[in-house]
Amino acid sequence: MIRSSVEPTRTSATAHPDGTTAERRGGAEWWWFNARLETDGGPVGLVVAFLRHRFFDPDGAPADSHAVLWARSGPAAAHGVESWMDTGCLELLRAATAADRDTDPRVRDALSETLLREGALRPDRVLSAPVRTGGDRLDLDFGVAVLREDGDDHVIEADGATGFSLRLTPRKPALRRSLPGAGRWSPPDAVRTRVHTVPRLEVRGVIRDGRRAERVTGDGWYEHITADPWHRADRPGPAADPVWTWAGLRLDDGREVEVHRTGPAEAGATVVAISPEGEPVTASARVTGRDPWTSVSSLNTYPTTWEVDAPDLGLRLSVRSWFPRQEIRSLVLGPGMLAAHVDAEGDLAGRRVRGHGVWEEHPANRIGDFERHVTRVREVTRAEIDRLYPPRPQDTPLSAAGCEDLPERLDPGSVNDLHASLIEPMRHATEGLGKSWRSYVTVAVIELCGGDGELYRPLLAATELLHTGCLVVDDVQDGSPLRRGRPAAHTVFGAPAAINAGTAAYFAFDRVLDEVLPDDDALRLRVYRTYLWALRAGHAGQALDIAGHRSAMDLAVATGNARPLLNRIRTTHRLKTAVPVRGVAEMGAHIAGADETLLRALGDYFEAVGLAYQISDDVMDLRGVTARSSSGGSERTKHTAEDLRAGKATMPLAHAVTLLPADRARRIWETVRDGCEDRDTIASVVAELEACGAVAACDEEAARLVSEAWEPLQDLLPAGWLTAQMRALGTYAARREPE
Repeated sequence: MIRSSVEPTRTSATAHPDGTTAERRGGAEWWWFNARLETDGGPVGLVVAFLRHRFFDPDGAPADSHAVLWARSGPAAAHGVESWMDTGCLELLRAATAADRDTDPRVRDALSETLLREGALRPDRVLSAPVRTGGDRLDLDFGVAVLREDGDDHVIEADGATGFSLRLTPRKPALRRSLPGAGRWSPPDAVRTRVHTVPRLEVRGVIRDGRRAERVTGDGWYEHITADPWHRADRPGPAADPVWTWAGLRLDDGREVEVHRTGPAEAGATVVAISPEGEPVTASARVTGRDPWTSVSSLNTYPTTWEVDAPDLGLRLSVRSWFPRQEIRSLVLGPGMLAAHVDAEGDLAGRRVRGHGVWEEHPANRIGDFERHVTRVREVTRAEIDRLYPPRPQDTPLSAAGCEDLPERLDPGSVNDLHASLIEPMRHATEGLGKSWRSYVTVAVIELCGGDGELYRPLLAATELLHTGCLVVDDVQDGSPLRRGRPAAHTVFGAPAAINAGTAAYFAFDRVLDEVLPDDDALRLRVYRTYLWALRAGHAGQALDIAGHRSAMDLAVATGNARPLLNRIRTTHRLKTAVPVRGVAEMGAHIAGADETLLRALGDYFEAVGLAYQISDDVMDLRGVTARSSSGGSERTKHTAEDLRAGKATMPLAHAVTLLPADRARRIWETVRDGCEDRDTIASVVAELEACGAVAACDEEAARLVSEAWEPLQDLLPAGWLTAQMRALGTYAARREPE
């Protein structure tokens, strides 16, 4: 019976082997349910979790926190999540974030700042009233959701458009385990985790979809997990980043299979096979994940099919997710975890079996390096680019040649030449993708404004191709031999093909926009105008960059007044880099339906981010730039002081005019004005620019630009992981570190 597997809700009633009680020790409790429900429209999957957690503040006073979440998956790849927490949980998150020294400081500070603000959370919401508990019986009332005992059954209810009222009746006896500091939901430094499982439930009740209610039946799985404390006054957050895989599968022969693994994918797994009579048998297993899917919301990558092999049990199962997009995002869980409803088939003890259940993947969610984290979007971007610019000539889309309406215009014999001259140069240029943060901005803004970024994944390719196309042409104009650590496209395919392919890449946006906004002419027009405006600004900035700033620099060193020079460089940077970034952000805001106030604030902020990034790029030029290669090592993408050696007037050089004695500033400019390749001389100039404060002035300006633009925006955005990451993006853009 479930009752026998559930400890009393009141933690003071639970004795610990050391003689203390949970009231004194603190600790966490999870009640975790999943079910497959049969409806008129097909199967619906449900995951529900209730959390209670006692912790101690720095003064040693006990505090309680509560959270509840549920996720529903259904036909046509529908997936919805609701997540709620009380103020105690919010306080716990604040304390854990402030004490976390393993997260990138840019992310930690941004998240701390976000969580301290008053206002709405997203995707979580804060409960309006305290959670009510029912004494010695399991009776939790969260206001929006209820969990209570009713005889041998449990009842779970939730309000809202995707609410439900379900009765859970046990059909198998409970299993109990006590794990020393390991297992699902248990942090590695917990003293002990106790797990009580009922692997098969009969589920009956009602689910709601808007105003429509439908009676349902199905089966489910239940776990009650208790963990001894890991939150302490000196370290409110867990010491390590919990990583686990867990699955609960109900088979058609009356047996169940549980799979669990703590640690990364290469770690060994354990399988528990439960007989129809409820007898468990445990064995080691190998679990192989395939068909990865990356969420554009969390940037986590999850497998979506799995192979489970436990030879000692005669078990081989193939497990398939209903559809990839079954991620739960909540501040309680970190950026995200996969809780996918799955179907399974294979062999167990010589019998062919089928089944269904839930497969969880909780990846490493701690962001230890923000740059490494945000560049996870590259793989999604590359997949979308492959769709527009395929690797094989025979797959070249007609739309690439403007022949989608009249295919007979494209002679079959021209396809190879078209691919070689138009597609291959851009595939070469995008093979070594940069940070790809610009392409991420559009879908991130859609999410920030309450839209669904997953629906607009093709925009990742369109905005990346715009940026890369500009770089291909820029390299021809500058005569640059390298781009992103690889030979520039014009050195491989020739300048004519590179220029043509680079400019043709601008029109990939047209192909994508018809795909993602097929039925809204007015919205498509607004987005087109923003795109073309950003494209025009970028070309104007490139024109100023080609013209150069030598005469302005000559005047600055002659007069000692650097203001006109600095303004000219800022204008170039703003047009060439900042306005295009603003443009891709505003496109996302338009698509999500943002009002004018939010649209303007987002535009101002991302323009500041773009300008700060270009200023920090001038600083990075002095130090040389390396990036992680696809093999995991590092490769140089820009030589040390490349712009300085070419005689370009950059932001640090301009600031040095007012920070160095006039004669010294003049001699430095005379040394590099017409180009200088002497390594020792360049190193000496770089050291002097660092010592005089020119680099610090750039850093301060970039940071100030981002902070000033963030101030009016932050109160317009909900608190959550994505808001914190966009704030961290600004900090990253303003001050980057070389590899």
